Amino acid sequence: MSKKVIKKVLPEYFQDIVDGKKKYELRLNDFDIDVGDTLVLEEWTSADKENRKPTGRVLEKEVNYLRKFKLQDLWWSLDDIKEKGIQIISFKSKEDKKYPRLGIGVMIQNEKGEVLLGLRKGSHGSGEWSFPGGHLEMGETIFETAKRETKEETNLDINNFELISVADEMRYLKTDGKHYLNIGVKGLYEGGEAVVMEADKCEKWKWFDLDNLPDTLFEGTELIIKNFNANRIY
Repeated sequence: MSKKVIKKVLPEYFQDIVDGKKKYELRLNDFDIDVGDTLVLEEWTSADKENRKPTGRVLEKEVNYLRKFKLQDLWWSLDDIKEKGIQIISFKSKEDKKYPRLGIGVMIQNEKGEVLLGLRKGSHGSGEWSFPGGHLEMGETIFETAKRETKEETNLDINNFELISVADEMRYLKTDGKHYLNIGVKGLYEGGEAVVMEADKCEKWKWFDLDNLPDTLFEGTELIIKNFNANRIY
């Protein structure tokens, strides 16, 4: 079973990863990680253990190549390594081209007309309120993704979906390298209490009146609400 491993990253390296320039991690071989696992990279202000602190930015990268070695196993002499150091060269491939991703946001209204929002953490949009939702997976329909993500994040069983919004989500393009086509759907709520199922991604779930929403809305959620209120899809 794959696992997640959390490690700290300095700001200059973190931004290079966001920009797609850095496609490797050089790490001390003091933890267990394998191909297929996820390396969770947290941005911290400095290497100084006394004064450093997290910035709140986090990236998750799936490991698709792993090579572990000791210096004495390399073909260079230890004297050459000490004198000249080691450099890492990353190769660019056709697969490195960036493409927008497709995200699904699920609008759920209770009997009072209030909508369910979660306070995000640990990813882009941290500290902002968002509908349940996530990425469209290979082989899934939009509504299948909406149902699965809602269950995984809130433990609610939502059905009878309808398409209510299509929007271009690009607020986080420069800060986190995120560009999404955002699809908003509305699902039928039949009762139940929303539970924080993924504590690393969401702090809490709360119902809000559409006329009294929090100031810090996740862009995808904000776009869905704007289209819904305007009675338009795009």
